[in-house]
Amino acid sequence: MAQERWKSRFGLIAAAIGMAVGTGNIWRFPRISAANGGGSFVLVYIIAFIVWSIPLLMAEAVWGKATRRGVIGSFKEFLGERYTWMGGLVGWISYAIACYYAVVMGWCVRYFVYALTGVISPGVNTEALWNNFINSPAQVMTFHVISMIIATLIILAGVNKGLEWANKIMIPTLFVMLIVLVARALTLPGASKGLEFFFTPHMDRILMGKTWLEAFTQAAWSTGAGWALLLTYYVYARDDEDIALNCTLTCFADSGAALLAALAVIPTIFALSPDPMKAVGSGNTGLAFIHLTGLFSTMPGGTIVAVIFFLALIFAALSSLLSMLELATRVLIDSGWERTKAALVVGIVTTILGLPSSARPYFLENQDWVWGVGLLLSGMFFWYGAIKKGVDKLYEQYIRPVSDIDVPLFWKLIYLFPVWFAIIFGWWVYQAITWYPGEWWKPFPLDKYTYTVGTMLFQWAIAFIVIYALNNKLASWVKPLPGSSSNPGESQKK
Repeated sequence: MAQERWKSRFGLIAAAIGMAVGTGNIWRFPRISAANGGGSFVLVYIIAFIVWSIPLLMAEAVWGKATRRGVIGSFKEFLGERYTWMGGLVGWISYAIACYYAVVMGWCVRYFVYALTGVISPGVNTEALWNNFINSPAQVMTFHVISMIIATLIILAGVNKGLEWANKIMIPTLFVMLIVLVARALTLPGASKGLEFFFTPHMDRILMGKTWLEAFTQAAWSTGAGWALLLTYYVYARDDEDIALNCTLTCFADSGAALLAALAVIPTIFALSPDPMKAVGSGNTGLAFIHLTGLFSTMPGGTIVAVIFFLALIFAALSSLLSMLELATRVLIDSGWERTKAALVVGIVTTILGLPSSARPYFLENQDWVWGVGLLLSGMFFWYGAIKKGVDKLYEQYIRPVSDIDVPLFWKLIYLFPVWFAIIFGWWVYQAITWYPGEWWKPFPLDKYTYTVGTMLFQWAIAFIVIYALNNKLASWVKPLPGSSSNPGESQKK
């Protein structure tokens, strides 16, 4: 099979931005930024994606473009066969997220339908509406399946007619919708209170360690740094594709979407909510599906605003979900499968594996905890690969020759990744210990110990043992590219 390629640079950039911009940009970033000082948090967040996200995204781009392989094959080809398990573990972590992320997209689809059909109207009890939906497995499963059908059809269509076409439509439209939401929010009486809160610098917040930790976490989760999703997209990149510029642009576009979402959400809350900070502290789903939905039901033109808001959430969720499903599909294509067969299998298996998260909300929350924090671990493998191959060597060989901007410092910041990992991972472990004093090590039952250190380490250990044991089989699973006689990793078996 001939290797697919993006038809245009805009197609790759749109897909990369779609990979990065997810539901977290629209419901988590506004909430976390408001809880951590607004503009002060934004400043730290920008620092975070410069020193954390850009280097890791550049590493992913190098892996994919140099090897023309998905996540498993890229580690085998780039570092040698005995390191294939690293790609397997990184791939599993990202794919495990897809299995419940499709359920989250289903939530957005359900509320879009609510908005279209007039359910979100004056007098609606938004808390009861949410509880009735989330506690109805049949409803949640139905919209999970609908979401997976949409995503699978796009993956089936391939890189150009599927991924590129969909992202070229969704990403510009998403930004237009966010701008419309911002414009409506800023016309609300009292919106200035939200703007003042968001843009007023709070130096005490900047000096707080929690603000930095939240900002680095948001940067890691939001931009997809270390997920291997950008790696997968760069398998299809043209030979002259600018890695440094594209990765920097992806991060700035991701932060731009987050800022637009904050400018739409925070002024709306401060203008209409009797207790803005209660809304901010209600969690991601509480903010989007209870508080904001309630505000939409009371504001003039709220039905139209609700339609636009939930359609924006769908586009954000779908564009990210596509990158996760393509990651798994690419792994199967690397083993010799045709795209049609690979995409169908991935779609069916992902739908089935997402059913427990559809049926039991606590299971979804547990998986989000386990594999969300696991993404921090994924970044360590890219750091190790960069160190092993030579940071300077990789820059000179794969980045500088095709880059319009020559800022090696951005790339060399990858040296510091273990420091950020130790601090941020340690912080999450510390929090989990405080959430479950004396019981933080217990993995079961999941409905009681949803966010423990024990459940995280237990599931990580199972994944590591299984994938490490399958290292040789995974290595043989990846077929050589047509006409290739060597690879970047020189097939080191030793």
